[in-house]
Amino acid sequence: MHAAPADLGHIGTVTAPRPGVLLDRDGTIIVDHGYVGSIDRVEFIEGSPEAIAKFNQANIPVAVVTNQAGVARGFYGLDDVARVHRYIAECLAEYEAHIDLFLYCPYHPDGVVEAFARASEDRKPGPGMARAAEAMLDLNLAASWVVGDRPEDIGLAEAIGASAIYLGSDGYERPGVWSFPSLASAAPFIMERILV
Repeated sequence: MHAAPADLGHIGTVTAPRPGVLLDRDGTIIVDHGYVGSIDRVEFIEGSPEAIAKFNQANIPVAVVTNQAGVARGFYGLDDVARVHRYIAECLAEYEAHIDLFLYCPYHPDGVVEAFARASEDRKPGPGMARAAEAMLDLNLAASWVVGDRPEDIGLAEAIGASAIYLGSDGYERPGVWSFPSLASAAPFIMERILV
């Protein structure tokens, strides 16, 4: 797993663990064009920057937790992922929004790049990235929310005992999982229920 704090200046001194929002990247914040490894393929989903800004204004920590198998598959490298995340951070700043922590897993057991061709607890639905966010942002994972558009995101929420939001037009039928068409539509629901 690889972590890149967007700006640690946003993280203050905290006396007790707090709830946060763990966001998938592709299909949640930006359009999932399939293996987004360059900034020219970054397209924000309508309303997602504003939703992140609302979490920021409420002092709710926001972490991105994203599987990036494109690294293991040889489609792009670690530097490309870092470049995309810097670009996302720059674009969000225009909305007075920020991500407190970018985490990604470059590993996949079917990878062709030897250094990354393996299984990993960091790969969702494994809990590795969430546990790293817990430590780095002082989160209470059981009081946190995982938001994403894939079954792996729901699996991550279950693995760490967090609440789950599934994004998509098809819905997701499972107890304890709430479905919304977008992060923008889910944000007010989360903010009404999160205890900061």
